[in-house]
Amino acid sequence: MRKHLTLLLLCCSFCLAAQIPVKYTLPPCGTAPGISPWLKDYASRPQEFVSARSLDTLYVGIQLHLLARDNGTGRFSPERVLAAFCQLNEDYAATGIRFYFKDDWNLINSTAWYQHANIPQGIDMMLTNNVPDALNAYFASNVAGNCGYNLPYAGVAVAHNCAATGDHTWAHEVGHALSLPHPFIGWEGKTYTTLNPTPDTLTYDYTYFHDTIDTQIPAPLDTALVEYLDGSNCSIAADLFCDTKPDYLSYRWNCDAQSNSTVKQIDPAGGEFYSDGTLFMSYSFDECQTRFSDEEVAAMRANLMTEKASWLTDVPTEGEITGAPDMLLPLDGENAPVSGAELRWASVPNATHYLIQYTRISSFIVKEFELVTTDTSLVLGNLFVDKNYYWRVRAFNHWYACTPFSPQQSFYTVPVTAITSPESDNWRCYPSLISRGQALTLEFGEEWQQQNLQCSVVDVTGRVMWQTPLRSSNARIRLDLPSGNWPAGVYHLILAGEKGVKTRSLMLQGG
Repeated sequence: MRKHLTLLLLCCSFCLAAQIPVKYTLPPCGTAPGISPWLKDYASRPQEFVSARSLDTLYVGIQLHLLARDNGTGRFSPERVLAAFCQLNEDYAATGIRFYFKDDWNLINSTAWYQHANIPQGIDMMLTNNVPDALNAYFASNVAGNCGYNLPYAGVAVAHNCAATGDHTWAHEVGHALSLPHPFIGWEGKTYTTLNPTPDTLTYDYTYFHDTIDTQIPAPLDTALVEYLDGSNCSIAADLFCDTKPDYLSYRWNCDAQSNSTVKQIDPAGGEFYSDGTLFMSYSFDECQTRFSDEEVAAMRANLMTEKASWLTDVPTEGEITGAPDMLLPLDGENAPVSGAELRWASVPNATHYLIQYTRISSFIVKEFELVTTDTSLVLGNLFVDKNYYWRVRAFNHWYACTPFSPQQSFYTVPVTAITSPESDNWRCYPSLISRGQALTLEFGEEWQQQNLQCSVVDVTGRVMWQTPLRSSNARIRLDLPSGNWPAGVYHLILAGEKGVKTRSLMLQGG
């Protein structure tokens, strides 16, 4: 019986551990503790930092860097990027601070940076790739073993496992970048306990990683005053803000129904309290966090209008996107060639980019392919034959990325020879056996004329060799193929228009 009970307890312990999200097994933040000189100056005279722009929306440019392994695998997916970006703007909505993508995403292939084990490697990554006049943000698989960190002279880093919808690590690290410390400053690396009297001061190492740079350098130390519950020293203790109550918890913790810690703390004067889990700058679970305090907001805005003014721009330069793309080709449920199928959608006003996905699973829980493009069409390579594929498209730009996907549509893949022959649809292509440099002729019946068409030639692997738009205003069109350097073999001509997608096999002779 005891053996069975022991096994049951072990199984239950395993089940509970398996339910803990990966993000809660990582240290929440690797940012070095400390109060920046700017914040010390601000806290001594906050009223002098109020300006005419104090109520304006502040637009902050973010330069995004997406890390991958040397071979390009493992990169944060475009859909997850957009979800994390939307979560960041949602977290900052009440602050009057709004973020936009300054430039296109920077895609970096480096296994060493993608899985960097320490902060000095992160320093190298940021100082090598940073762009000026922007908040530089890096997404990687491992960011020195943390959920995230901020380097005040470089940028912020966020781990993939800590950047889903509902996660607030990015908001937390951006808070650091805009001058905010932890509300429990001084307690980093220490475990609070009521078994010992709470001290009036705490000494802390303000680099966290000095020993990884030079072990001969003694630890740089600073001292923080421990905040009292009655607020008597709130303007000079801990984070210097009086509307963030005391917090001595420097580890991940869950909250109760009132969003307070379940751990009671006692200040140096004997005042008992529970930490406020609603603050983004605390270490409470993401499910507890909802806000920055008013004083934190004022400090971040003042920091942007002074020390970080180069990150700001005045007004959005791209218009709002209000809808999803209309799907044009293939029609929903239509057959498509197993190689060289073209997906086409309508442009959306103000959109500069489109995220396109396709999969064989209608829930899109697994995506076989996703790509960000500036075009409104995509020619696919080889697919599986006799399968239903589902696809959808999402429009966005640098300023408006919290946009919906189009309703999904499907197509069914069939062999190229199963597509209706050209002649039966009142058009034809000839000759089918061609030499390098030889032209093709397309002939259209009346029902095919006055259409906007897209003509492509792909090889047997689905690689697009040539593509051109056509207007079938004439009954006959000559196509001069740039086939001089193409290998001999079989190719497929694909004609896409309002009548659907049609293909014709071509044989390119050698010689």
